[in-house]
Amino acid sequence: MFKPKKAIAALTCAVMTAVSGSASFLTDAADDTAEEQQFCAPISEVVTDSGLDIDYARALQYSLYFYDANMCGEFKEGENRLSWRGSCHTYDAHVPMIEWDKITEKSSKGGTNLSAEFMEKYKDILDPDGDGTIDVAGGFHDAGDHVEFGMPENYSAATLGWGYYEYRDVYKKLEQDDHIETILRHFNDYLMKCTFLDEDGTVIAHCYQVGEGNIDHKIWNNPEVDTMPRPAFFLTAEKPQIDYVVSACASLAINYLNFKDTDPEYAEKSLKYAKALWEFANTAIDTYGGAAAPAPAAANAASTGDGKTQTADKLLSDNADGPVQFYSSSKWQDDYCWAAAWMYQVTGDEACFDYAVKIFDYYAASGWCYCWNDMWSGASLMWAIINQQNPDLDLVQKVRDAQGKNQYVFVDFWDNDCIGKCLKTWQQLESPGGFAFLQQWGSCRYNTAMQMICLLYDKYHNNGKPSEWSEWAKK
Repeated sequence: MFKPKKAIAALTCAVMTAVSGSASFLTDAADDTAEEQQFCAPISEVVTDSGLDIDYARALQYSLYFYDANMCGEFKEGENRLSWRGSCHTYDAHVPMIEWDKITEKSSKGGTNLSAEFMEKYKDILDPDGDGTIDVAGGFHDAGDHVEFGMPENYSAATLGWGYYEYRDVYKKLEQDDHIETILRHFNDYLMKCTFLDEDGTVIAHCYQVGEGNIDHKIWNNPEVDTMPRPAFFLTAEKPQIDYVVSACASLAINYLNFKDTDPEYAEKSLKYAKALWEFANTAIDTYGGAAAPAPAAANAASTGDGKTQTADKLLSDNADGPVQFYSSSKWQDDYCWAAAWMYQVTGDEACFDYAVKIFDYYAASGWCYCWNDMWSGASLMWAIINQQNPDLDLVQKVRDAQGKNQYVFVDFWDNDCIGKCLKTWQQLESPGGFAFLQQWGSCRYNTAMQMICLLYDKYHNNGKPSEWSEWAKK
């Protein structure tokens, strides 16, 4: 029997990662004959009425096309389901190995944020074919922009993977499993391509962004005909920026779980890269030290004199180096605890929590909502599930011991000081019409993110039966 609640849950996983619902349209190759542009028909012209008052199944199916619309790179045959989309930004496969001139105009020559010395030292790893360029083609655009921003891209990859992991049966029931798996492969193939390993499997560099927002916003056209300069931004051991690292790690770990039974070779490759990124992050923490709690924004950044900020914490994204004002990450601890949960899921190694228990913020779950810059509700939910399924692990006591708390401070991760506080907090955000409104930028994304956490709360904490949590999500 088909279960609508499961369909709602799968749907929220698919739509919540959208940042702003905008698609790119294919224009026939420009030439001197000035052909008429071919655009996709409005959705109202191609969608037929199913006759249902609320068609969750169709909503899930159509939500996946958002990712086809924003897919980037050279498409394999049948990889993109939209006839009006074509391969784009294929020149990202040939990023010149020069230092980016930091010109945010079309006149820029592109390049990378890496030093000439670094590129020369590691040219055999960065440029194995020796053509003087680095291949970072692929991935997904940022919802209407053509930049590939690391934090929301990693979040989207992990969230879609998480939804498939939790509700695979729904995707199969609706025959959407092939579509979602194609999207997940494109995401995670890109994360692996952007992670450059030496012969020992050590991460030498990781590309966390391709394209530059200020350049991109000055040029309005189809991705298939773009020629704008697209600099590539990398992190290294000297500047690790581990929020990018562990968020990519989490997605690859989830990808392993999703493919281990159907494509074990591919799954093992995903796990290899997840482990390499996890090791890189922990080495960086050992090298530079980790904060026990997120530093206040004012204390964590210093002015560069141009209205931007330069992070003082090498473990945190240098927001001035790539994302600037578009996606400024404010902490890495939430991403680390999120990744720790998934690395435990794929390895069963309790050591994944050794450092995480020191920085886990028990009270942060409902502070915002599950999103690219605040993973606490997702991390807290995963810790609650793992602790429930592995009582001998006793994560609650590990947190108490690591942070010097007594047994009266908190009971478990489901309680009203942690994940249990989310519903009450989010109910207070409701508009008169019942829409939980957090912010104008992608308001539906935040709303569906809240729904997902509520639905998974019932799946694991209410024996899979609906309670006020899932009823609120359905509303």
